[in-house]
Amino acid sequence: MNPSFPAASRVALVCTLASALLVAPAQAQTSEAPASEAPIATPSPAAAVPAAPSRQDTEALVVSAPTPATRPMFAFGNETYFINPVLAIAGGLHSENLLVNPNPNKESRITTVAIGRFGVEGRLGPYVTFRSEFERNIRSHGSGIWEGTASMSVRDQVLRLQRWGATVEAGIVLDPASVDYFSAHTGDVLVADKYTRDPLLYSGFNRGQGVQARYTRWGLTAGLSYTEANPLSSSASFMVGGSFGGSSRFWERPLGSFRNGQPDDDFHFRVVSPSLSYDHPWFEAKAMAQVFNINYQTNSTDDPAIQGYNARGNVKLKLKGMVPSLPFEVTPFFNVARVENDVANSVAGYSNTLLDTRFNALSLSGGLDVFLSGRSGVGFHIARVADQTPSFIQPTGTNEGSEPVVGSTTTYLNVGATWWMFDQVALGARVATFAREVEGKPEAEERDLSGFLTLRLVL
Repeated sequence: MNPSFPAASRVALVCTLASALLVAPAQAQTSEAPASEAPIATPSPAAAVPAAPSRQDTEALVVSAPTPATRPMFAFGNETYFINPVLAIAGGLHSENLLVNPNPNKESRITTVAIGRFGVEGRLGPYVTFRSEFERNIRSHGSGIWEGTASMSVRDQVLRLQRWGATVEAGIVLDPASVDYFSAHTGDVLVADKYTRDPLLYSGFNRGQGVQARYTRWGLTAGLSYTEANPLSSSASFMVGGSFGGSSRFWERPLGSFRNGQPDDDFHFRVVSPSLSYDHPWFEAKAMAQVFNINYQTNSTDDPAIQGYNARGNVKLKLKGMVPSLPFEVTPFFNVARVENDVANSVAGYSNTLLDTRFNALSLSGGLDVFLSGRSGVGFHIARVADQTPSFIQPTGTNEGSEPVVGSTTTYLNVGATWWMFDQVALGARVATFAREVEGKPEAEERDLSGFLTLRLVL
């Protein structure tokens, strides 16, 4: 769903990263940024000792960590004006075992996987930060590497202003309140495979083009994000359900017809997302409402607006202890999201009308992480998405028209382990399963079992 970018931009960005790594001073100082991104204080001499990365680095693969308050190890510039490379690489083995598939002749396989993220971030004084990040996608079965087939995506492209506990962002931004809690030990391929990424998207994960503002005080954060553009401008369009033009979901429709190499621009998507979050040493909690409006045909004034909402809630506990001299932390978490929206009637002769029955879906997920003496440990995450999709049957003879509803249930389970061998390098192992059942259609059932063994680097 992310736009690609030209080869010249890729070359320029790689050169920038190489320069940053070559000129970074060996004795560069480092310090972890406070969550509130407060104004810069003059660093003490003790800051010259590099600090170990936080165990939340894995979660930062989705929600980018705050830009450091002072110059990190690999950055160049001075203490409050600097540019820092962003780099994450993951690769390894993926064993895919198809248990049940709509194509009974489709075979299982073992694949070597690879994914990379790169870019720059920086600080321009006490109150201005920026981040520019791109991704070479994981693609299916290693299909994104040879002769120009690599799939590149734009991730965060954000300019951020901060002062007095307030933050204003513009560009391609990520709303942290839209991100479900997930197991840190299942991020071995940077949360980019279907077992980890898709549950986040179904529940309303929102990275996209827009503006947002947040205000934090006493651990409580009030936020508001806004996007109004093509549906492909925001990952939040993934949660919109129903059949739009045949059997396509809403976010797939702009991809159905390309004009001059660009997605179809006849669709317009608006989403407004107020949120509240609370961060306490013992627990975290988030609540959000995502209200959206869709113009299905911008070249016509006759089509009705498609409206909907998504209500979300998340909670995570942070339990710490010592057994007997080994420090540990246990973090159970739970997420819930319910989306409901209008569905356009795509049957010939009923254009510019909506079905009386609305699409609705309920996403439930939860899990638990165990951290032993730092960031290493084990964890699991299970997610279940149940939706009800209406359709339309025309009236014939004495039979009135009807709107039958088909239900489907999709389940994801991940169990993973992580060993951080060095501050920036981890070995990960994971078992993941996927299952989908469609009511009344046993031939559409899918089930598989996968295993991952990977190495991961995160700067």
